[in-house]
Amino acid sequence: MNELKGTLLKTATEEAIFNIYLYLAHRTEPSVGDTLSAITDRLVTEKQRHPKLWDARAKRQLLILTNATSKNRTLSKARLVALSRSKSGMNACVFERPNGSISVVFRGTGDGEWIDNGEGLSGISEENTYHHYPDGETKTFDLRPTDFATDQQVEALNWFLETASQNQWNQTTDITVSGHSKGGNKAQFVGIHSALVDRVISFDGQGFSPEALAAMQAQFNEDFGERKQKLFSISAENDYVNVLGHRLIPKKHIYFLKSRFGIHHMDALLDEEGNLNPQTAQGSFSEYIEDVANEIMRMKPEKRQLATLGMMNLFQRYLGKGEPVNNDFVSLEKTVLGVAIAVREFLRKLK
Repeated sequence: MNELKGTLLKTATEEAIFNIYLYLAHRTEPSVGDTLSAITDRLVTEKQRHPKLWDARAKRQLLILTNATSKNRTLSKARLVALSRSKSGMNACVFERPNGSISVVFRGTGDGEWIDNGEGLSGISEENTYHHYPDGETKTFDLRPTDFATDQQVEALNWFLETASQNQWNQTTDITVSGHSKGGNKAQFVGIHSALVDRVISFDGQGFSPEALAAMQAQFNEDFGERKQKLFSISAENDYVNVLGHRLIPKKHIYFLKSRFGIHHMDALLDEEGNLNPQTAQGSFSEYIEDVANEIMRMKPEKRQLATLGMMNLFQRYLGKGEPVNNDFVSLEKTVLGVAIAVREFLRKLK
């Protein structure tokens, strides 16, 4: 079992706290320049004023945030550099530590992003526009007519590059990118595409379609293997999302933690003092989901698209709110057929 320790453990623990904050960010109106300690105090006041609006999970997240910032000066003095809160799913923040190092954090699936999740696993070819800043300031555009990235992955990368340009980050800036669930997937995508990123911590973040990985391999050639070495995955022992799709992260950089408060929540990875839970082996339920997911990834693209889009459209209808982003649409007929294909694989693996 790979051992999570030393500098990586310290960095991952701090990134986990920033991720906890992002799940509470919608509850206050912080200003750029605020410290995480000041933001936390404001959240505590908000909870005291409107206690009925805080469920058990949110209360536990705030307790973790409060305890972590009270004992860690690096966290408490970290200042908010940027914050994006969008109903479409572009939820992200940037913190700068006292030593000048940067943390860029992406939140999990937004209300309208569920179908985009399915597209990321399906191998659908899309047309995407990538932003570039060759001199650090001037924006240029790169239109890729045949691309296996999703709209939301590219939006995350473009937002990161714009933020980097605005803050004049360069190769000497120490930058960690992290995220939970879909946010972890976005973090991986940003990290593999930008040489500015020093390391990526993906918490419960899913993988990619085989077509997307092949496209990345072709784009970065000999540099692809080296770029992957800065990617790390940390997940709950029975998390069911990190095993979806093909992994971009090297096997030696994959870690599992014990979990007592759920199997796919950011706070499930931490104790109430803000420490990451002890390591453990991957759980049997997670292994079962991984087996099913691998079978779906081995399907021909047309059949796989039905399964991934059908399941994610089902989640969009019952877990999401509002309309899907980017005019994503899956018909009822394809949804029913796709769910049937996926369920059959789940049942087959139970035998």
